[in-house]
Amino acid sequence: MANRRISEFPAISGIDVNEQDLLTLVHVFEVDPTLRNKKITFTEFRNYLDQYYVNITGEIIAGDITITGNLTVSGATSLNTVTSTGLATFSGVVVQNNLTTTGTISGTVITGDTAGFTTVTGTTITGTTILATSVTGVSGVFTDQVSGATVTGINSNFTTGTFQTLIAGSHTTTGDHTVSGNLRVSGSGFFASGISVTGTVSGQTITGTTFQATNITGVTVVGTTSVSGATVTGETANFTDITGVTLEVTTPSGTTPAIVCSGVVSGDATGFRIQGPLIILP
Repeated sequence: MANRRISEFPAISGIDVNEQDLLTLVHVFEVDPTLRNKKITFTEFRNYLDQYYVNITGEIIAGDITITGNLTVSGATSLNTVTSTGLATFSGVVVQNNLTTTGTISGTVITGDTAGFTTVTGTTITGTTILATSVTGVSGVFTDQVSGATVTGINSNFTTGTFQTLIAGSHTTTGDHTVSGNLRVSGSGFFASGISVTGTVSGQTITGTTFQATNITGVTVVGTTSVSGATVTGETANFTDITGVTLEVTTPSGTTPAIVCSGVVSGDATGFRIQGPLIILP
């Protein structure tokens, strides 16, 4: 075969090459010119290429790598530092330590045990625990509870609520309200319609245009204009002036006089009538 040129040798496909197959080369730095023609197996040739190119499996890249095109990873990959200036698409990412991003992490579903963010935005964010300094969004739906030292908002729409203390600068409510405990109003109270109380209404001062009650009981009742009714009773009546159609004084009991007049007593056109004994003292 020594009389053939290399171009005249029969061809062999790459899949048919064995590790023990030989390649010929010229070692130009060989001192002895007669030994410059050498042989190398494909195993040793691969060891040479591994110094400059990535192997198929089990390769460790110690330096930097720049990919100008697309990178597709179908299995598990261990990377020390990854810097991407373009778009990176992953079918699955497992981060054992910390993940730091200066841009946005988004997706249809983002889950995890603990998330600590300064700002959280996205279509759907789920997980067991979310720890964030600030959460901003259009709406929030919580199936169990919302709690915190301070929960603020423009509009609060709850079906039920239990509060230890409720402080409202301006409070407007509609519908029916049931208070099972005591209701204390430190300021004024205004009712556009009637108020019905099955127990007792009490206070230092109760005022109004019209007060209708079946029975009024108290220490002192003061009427600045009038006190009227079908029957006004009491133990002692002290009036400056009494005007009426009929003044009826019943018979006293014992030695107590029925009527005592310390001034002048006069009658009308029909005269002054006294029915019963009349005793005039000096």
